[in-house]
Amino acid sequence: MMTATTRNSWDSHNSIPLSIDESITAIQNSRRRLVLLFLDELETPIGVDELAEAITVLETGKKRYELGAQDRKSVYVALIQVHLDTLDDLGAVVYDDQSKRVWPTGATAPLVSIIRYLQSVCDADS
Repeated sequence: MMTATTRNSWDSHNSIPLSIDESITAIQNSRRRLVLLFLDELETPIGVDELAEAITVLETGKKRYELGAQDRKSVYVALIQVHLDTLDDLGAVVYDDQSKRVWPTGATAPLVSIIRYLQSVCDADS
């Protein structure tokens, strides 16, 4: 008979202040994962326009100077109409609709740790 072994290398330093469902919702969409990965590298708030451009570069593989206005607009609209509100509601990021600025929260880094772990063990094309 096989027994299950639980390995838990998580501690209070990287615990996620979200429920399991909230955590899954935060990382289930590829664009939200890119937002979290990008924000994790920042120490100051970023404008949605700059964030949209960075996400567009990551999604398309194009250089910034190769991006068309429509490329940026499509990502910008999706971010402000769906993804940033979702991440903000969950507490994964802070999104200020008035200033159109975004910054990480205490949940961002732990979520990014999970994303990076999953990227390391999952099929890269999935």
